[in-house]
Amino acid sequence: MKKILLLLFVTPIICFSQTSFSCNLKENCAWNEYTASWETCDDAYEDNCLFEMNNDETMFVHTTETIKSTYYVKKSRYTKEDQENGIFSYDVVSDAGNQYYFIFDITNKEVKAVSTSGEEEDWFLIRWYVKSIF
Repeated sequence: MKKILLLLFVTPIICFSQTSFSCNLKENCAWNEYTASWETCDDAYEDNCLFEMNNDETMFVHTTETIKSTYYVKKSRYTKEDQENGIFSYDVVSDAGNQYYFIFDITNKEVKAVSTSGEEEDWFLIRWYVKSIF
């Protein structure tokens, strides 16, 4: 029984590479540098898309109805504790040259991207709500 429980907890950690996240909702938030918090989030709206991580976790592709973007991982930022909690985060650069901090949250079924290009007052957060993980 212990082996089965251990396998259930280890499997999400081992299997994150080549994982796909199908999302159906999206919201955008602005950074308030005075309160140091995300504010002015718009209502979540329908936005069907797919995130596909490659086997080595060196890049992932984000596909929407109208565009396909590639993000190259510069640095993995997750710890062993993050992995155990189903959180995988990365500093990435897009194929257009923009820099982001991406968080793939398996537990809460969310994908979050923070723009880290430019000045702090121009940062924004995009949150996608995950419909399915496979």
